[in-house]
Amino acid sequence: MHTILFVHASGLFQEAGETIARRSRTRVLYASAGGEALATARREKPDLIFVEAEMPGMTGVDICRVLKADGAFSHTPLAVVCATPEAETESQRAGTDVVLGRPLETGDVVDVIRRYLQILPRDAARSSVGWDVTFWRDGLQHHGRIRDLSQGGFFVHTTVRQPIGARLEISFDVPGVKPGRQVVAEAIVVRLGQEPERGLGCRFFRLSAGSRTHLEECLRILSLGEAAAV
Repeated sequence: MHTILFVHASGLFQEAGETIARRSRTRVLYASAGGEALATARREKPDLIFVEAEMPGMTGVDICRVLKADGAFSHTPLAVVCATPEAETESQRAGTDVVLGRPLETGDVVDVIRRYLQILPRDAARSSVGWDVTFWRDGLQHHGRIRDLSQGGFFVHTTVRQPIGARLEISFDVPGVKPGRQVVAEAIVVRLGQEPERGLGCRFFRLSAGSRTHLEECLRILSLGEAAAV
């Protein structure tokens, strides 16, 4: 049985922890202060740790720094939830494996757990593709290759760095569907891919009715094996 430790002073992970305990055979532990978190981690040896960056006293960044300097935890995945760019930068310097932004959604936590522990089924089937995608943020145009497409979101391979919580406008053609069909949508960055999978994990948050229809048709064709990734 896997063990996950959630460290928060504000109840940040309570809903996510309850969801994980309900949906999987996972032991969920909580700590509300730095000393308690370190003692629990050393005693219980969790498989994955989530910490809130902005905590009184010993912060989540401090906890990350201490654990990553300990050989017993140097390879234990650790995610830090940050409210500011400064906290994000400090977390990365401290050696965190994942930086999550605020407001935090349960789906963000679930995505990290799936990535590192593979203990939760996906809510929606994903199709492996390799299509060019154009995306914009603050009026600047960028390009990448989209993969792991589902009704809920996608991962885009790109060298462009964007922060967790960034809102993107995206557009991509749908191969295998009638010519001229495009998906145009708005998405939010929920995770950052690490080398060698550098890129952005994104969740759709606004799709027009037409784009949703095109996306559903595209996924149906892919599930039937009628269109190949290009």
